[in-house]
Amino acid sequence: MSNATGIKLSPWNTLSLRFWTRRLRRWYHKRAEEHYLICAAVENARMHEAEENEAYYQKRAAMARAALRFD
Repeated sequence: MSNATGIKLSPWNTLSLRFWTRRLRRWYHKRAEEHYLICAAVENARMHEAEENEAYYQKRAAMARAALRFD
């Protein structure tokens, strides 16, 4: 008769559990890495846009000061 109160895990079942645990961890870490890279790219684009905006307004301010000197 089989023992109905407990589950016996054979070595093959533990290997299968390890396999799926490793696979789940790899999937999670890959997903986290992709998310990090996307966030880094977006942040880099925002920083570049902010630098361009800053340079644009600095140039306009310099042109306005130059115009005031000659008027």
